[in-house]
Amino acid sequence: METFIEPKELVINPGFEKQRRITLAELSVGMIDKVVGKLLTSYAPTTPIAVVQRATWEDELIIIGTLENIAEKVKEAKITKTAQILVGDFIDCDYGLSKLYDKSFTHEYRQGTKG
Repeated sequence: METFIEPKELVINPGFEKQRRITLAELSVGMIDKVVGKLLTSYAPTTPIAVVQRATWEDELIIIGTLENIAEKVKEAKITKTAQILVGDFIDCDYGLSKLYDKSFTHEYRQGTKG
């Protein structure tokens, strides 16, 4: 389950502090200080956070930090609107790409091939 934060009022769904990941409203980045303040009521300052501007576009910009430094990084990058904010320990961690569609991967429904 993901949480959505309403940009104007920063209303957070009940139970958000128990979730490992949160996706915030795209327009909330203009209020990054308020967003971070709200998140710090339930998350550690070292919690990873990413701000993604123009995702999948040629000029995509990804800023990764923690709750303690992301506001400064976003301001330095001059991101003021239309960016997705992601919060959780899945950001900037060791992760191998999914093997689900890898021909060599065996799972419950398919025997993998060699080579």
